[in-house]
Amino acid sequence: MEIARLASTPELNNVLLISATLAVSLLALWTVLVTSSFLIQQGVRASGIQVLAAFGEGLYRRARLLAALLSCLLALAGIALLGRALWLGVDLQPQFNMLVGEATPEVLQSLGRGMGLLVLLFVGFYALQRSGQRLLSAAERRLRERQLHETQRVHAEKALAHLPSIINLALANAVVHLSVAAIEMPAPAEWLLTTTLYILLAVSGGRGFVSFLYFLTERLVASWEEKGKGSHLEEYYAVLRRLLPVGQKCIEAITYISVATLVVRRFQTLESFAPYGPVLIRVVSMYFAASVVVEFSRVMISRLLFTAASVADDVQRRRSTFIHLLQSIFKYVIYFCVSMMVLSDFGVDPTPILAGAGIVGLTVGLGAQTIVQDLLNGIFLLFEDQILNGDYIRIGETEGVVEEITPRVTRIRDRYGRLHIMRNGEIKNVINYSRGWTLAVVEMNVAYEANLKQVLQVIAEVSSRLPEQLPGKAIEVPRVMGIETIDESCLRVRIETKVAPGCHYEVKRALHLLLVEGFQAHHIEIPYPKSVEATPYAPPA
Repeated sequence: MEIARLASTPELNNVLLISATLAVSLLALWTVLVTSSFLIQQGVRASGIQVLAAFGEGLYRRARLLAALLSCLLALAGIALLGRALWLGVDLQPQFNMLVGEATPEVLQSLGRGMGLLVLLFVGFYALQRSGQRLLSAAERRLRERQLHETQRVHAEKALAHLPSIINLALANAVVHLSVAAIEMPAPAEWLLTTTLYILLAVSGGRGFVSFLYFLTERLVASWEEKGKGSHLEEYYAVLRRLLPVGQKCIEAITYISVATLVVRRFQTLESFAPYGPVLIRVVSMYFAASVVVEFSRVMISRLLFTAASVADDVQRRRSTFIHLLQSIFKYVIYFCVSMMVLSDFGVDPTPILAGAGIVGLTVGLGAQTIVQDLLNGIFLLFEDQILNGDYIRIGETEGVVEEITPRVTRIRDRYGRLHIMRNGEIKNVINYSRGWTLAVVEMNVAYEANLKQVLQVIAEVSSRLPEQLPGKAIEVPRVMGIETIDESCLRVRIETKVAPGCHYEVKRALHLLLVEGFQAHHIEIPYPKSVEATPYAPPA
């Protein structure tokens, strides 16, 4: 195959041949560089990854700069070749005929088929992209028509926002694979292009899948809660609601670990890290399953051991204390077993650890006798029924309500809201105000000038109204015990009354109010310190 002469003279023919060659070369150069960088930029933009957005924009600008630089170099090379041919008086027609002769008809037909297939693939890509956009618009309209919770709607909108990127990248991935096979692209360029699209598709697909799973889990749990209202499964659905954020984070971690594993497998140098992906997925899954088992076991233990409301209050509090203790023990056992399984997955044999636990425990026990004392004293406090959750107790200078008892420490909330955390080994003498009745003692000051019989009669009359005012808390009518103390400025009359456990402060405040109102109603003076200021006598001037 030969090229027809473009001019009659060799010099003009050389100029036209080199000009045509430069035009074709520049067109191919700009098409390859600018088109490839533009496709990568659009792929990065479609993926929605903000970190890579700057990279895509920079790559597109550098590709245009590189194309301009190479164009200048090609133009200079063409001018140099033309100048040399004119200087030597050489006709370049034979050399161009030789180069064109190497392009056989089979090669030209293959190139034409490849270009035609490439054009058809791009046309099909845009047609499928338009169809996908119409389907997404229909899905968005249906989503707006559905009555969804705000959280579900947010996750659904995020999933739909990722869907165009996934569709575009999937179509681009298919087009590139078919195009590469048709035009026989060099292996390094083929690997770079297909790997870039594969990574973008994997990351975008993972993000969209996570948003879809968030929406699906929210939807499922909400529907289960709606169906389980008023049934015996309502508590278990409440547990699922509490575990939902943890479960969603675990699903997200598993998805991204899977995506990272798929990406790593594309690089031979990182292939050794690929087996760790399934191991991490198994670890995350086991710990999430353990948290589910722990939460469900809490509900089961509580339902099995909790008593009805008709049972005595001390029995309910005793069972509540043991319920919390059993729940803690069950949680520690489950997480310990899961940790041993995790060590086994990482290739660590847990048998020596379990065998050495006894020796280590004995060594620690001998060296940490205080901890052992706390644990033993805590066991005796529980099994001897000395204190329970909800008891109002006094230990030394600490007085308040028992909030929690663990094998090592006891937490007490005092009247001022302060939380006291005491080691069980420090608890020596316990005063428990919640076991049976206690006495509320009030001492009322009476002036020496008052009629003592009238005062005692008023105190007895006023105190008798206390059980009606505080039913269930003031067990008996207060008793006037008589004069308790004779002070310098007043007499102190002692009043005692039996009260329900933990109610003595409330009863004392109510009785103080009744006594003050009774004294004021009967015009009885309540003594208080008085002072007299004497001014020196000043004789008149």
